[in-house]
Amino acid sequence: MKIDLIQPRHNYAPSIESGEQGHVYLPTALLTVAARLLEAGIYVGVHDENLKEAKVNSKNVGISLLGAPYIPEAISLQERLEQEAKGRNYFLGGQVISGLSDSQLTKLFGDRGFNGNNNLVLSKQLGIDILSLPSVEETSLVPAYELLDNESMQEYLSREFSLSVSQGCKFACSFCAAPRSHKDPVTGIVEKNVEKYRNLEVVGQELDYLSKRAAEFGLDKLDMYMSNLDIFQTPAELIKFANVVQQIRKNNPRVALNLRALSTVDSYLRAREHRPDAVEAIVEAGFHTVGFGVDGWTKDVWNAVKKGHNTEEKCLEAIRSAKEDYNITPEILMVFGHPCADDEYSLEQAHEVTERVVEKYGAIPRPHVAKEVIPGNDGWVDPNKQHIVEALMNDYGSFQGLDFAATPSAMTHENPITRILATKYFLKMCDLPGNTTQPVLAITPGMSDNEVRRVQEYNLGKYDR
Repeated sequence: MKIDLIQPRHNYAPSIESGEQGHVYLPTALLTVAARLLEAGIYVGVHDENLKEAKVNSKNVGISLLGAPYIPEAISLQERLEQEAKGRNYFLGGQVISGLSDSQLTKLFGDRGFNGNNNLVLSKQLGIDILSLPSVEETSLVPAYELLDNESMQEYLSREFSLSVSQGCKFACSFCAAPRSHKDPVTGIVEKNVEKYRNLEVVGQELDYLSKRAAEFGLDKLDMYMSNLDIFQTPAELIKFANVVQQIRKNNPRVALNLRALSTVDSYLRAREHRPDAVEAIVEAGFHTVGFGVDGWTKDVWNAVKKGHNTEEKCLEAIRSAKEDYNITPEILMVFGHPCADDEYSLEQAHEVTERVVEKYGAIPRPHVAKEVIPGNDGWVDPNKQHIVEALMNDYGSFQGLDFAATPSAMTHENPITRILATKYFLKMCDLPGNTTQPVLAITPGMSDNEVRRVQEYNLGKYDR
């Protein structure tokens, strides 16, 4: 049995016919699936349309989605492949797919569109023993890396890439669609989640392999963005990971390993107080930048979006401490403009405090616009938000408007005053020195073809960091 796995072209890339590269980024999630299927005895082909057009000759196709904005691209890719050969099976993967109901998945991708995140589905449709599929935590990506040709691997390793270390988060921020603790708004049932690390021996094998490949290409460093949603949440495991990285650095002295990751201010401050050895160890291992989830300003805003573990004092102290105590560059991850909570005062305060820490500590602004309704977050299953869900499902091109870098629209911010204010302060924050976010425009339900085309032209090449 064979399957072709495809990383779709970035939705803001020039057309594939242009011959230009898209947004080149090592497709770690896609390669994880490839490695698991290889272990189960499936023949796997790997394609990245940011490098070149996929030539598919299999009945089974896997498509990886990095988020809701990729849904239109995945549907377009499916339509193109169906024109080439009808009757293929399509396995859709990525966290966004797990946020869709079975009926929603079928409406978007048809009867031959399957949830590729589901082991039972993979087992049934590909004819494999479910027990032969290793867990993500125990799967080595090295066999999947070896499917890549030298040219592609060099392209990937010359850029920052995602390093899969852990997944899951104990916090329950309402706007987040990642695996986390959450309360079902319909049933009231609370589902707890915790950070779960991969087998660190396996991670070490991958790092050693990638370091040696980098040296072969004459590269002197690897820049990695760790998958951890909250790097300091589990300090004991973080120390073990740091020790692994330090050993790999000793074994491969020609290649520096540079790390950055996300963190809550709460977990950082707890680690600093109770496990400073964890902070020190990861810094010694090459950790240089932390993206603090500030996500708005004022107590009322944080409480409204289930981020009550934030306080103004804790945010400012974490930012100061990271820079002054450990020389870690703080990034201000600012998901704000929350339709349910923000007003002009809170938006102005969010901008003012970001500007202040940029000037004082050299912090890097990373502003993003809050989107209440995204597959997998609380809003997606909120009975009061189903008119938005229905509008998206009936005009799937509008999923692009859920991009956190997209300016507010009538779909995401129904109150016109909130929409105007959120747009104003988002763009102001994008003008701050060092900002890494390129704002894009949103496609919304009911737009004409000409309006959609103008938005697409404006967004061309505006990749997020």
